[in-house]
Amino acid sequence: MDLTQTITLSVIIVLTIFLVVIGFQVFFVLRDFRKTLFRMNRLLDDADDLITQIKKPIEATGNLLTSAVAGIGIAHFLKRIGKHEREQK
Repeated sequence: MDLTQTITLSVIIVLTIFLVVIGFQVFFVLRDFRKTLFRMNRLLDDADDLITQIKKPIEATGNLLTSAVAGIGIAHFLKRIGKHEREQK
C-alpha cells in the first residue's frame, strides 16, 4: 500500500468510529427526549384533571348565581303584579 491509500483508509476508519459514536449519542438523546415527552404528557394530563376539578365548583357557583338572579327577577315581577292589582281595587 502506498501512502495515499493508508491515509484514505485511516481517515475512513476514524470517520466510521466518529459516526458510530455520534449514532449512539443521537440514540440516547432521542430516548431521553421520548422520556421527557412522556413525563410532559403526564404532567399536562394531571393539570387538565386539576383544572376540571377546579372548574366544577366555579360552574356550580355561576349556576347558583344565575338562578338567584332569575329568582329575584321573578319575585320583583310578582311584586309589581301584586302592587298593580291592589291599585286596581
